[in-house]
Amino acid sequence: MRDRDEIRARIERLEGHYDELDPPGSPLEEERETVVLHAIEELEWVLGERERAPSVGDRE
Repeated sequence: MRDRDEIRARIERLEGHYDELDPPGSPLEEERETVVLHAIEELEWVLGERERAPSVGDRE
């Protein structure tokens, strides 16, 4: 399980890697890539929190 800082660092590395392979053609394209990567970051964090939460059977 990765914590939020690890996920954020991974996303920053991915963003740099994507920019090296396919530099954004415009500021709008750069913004869209950033939004998508941050959405991935949030999703990974939420899924991690969900995995840590006790399941319904464990709450009894």
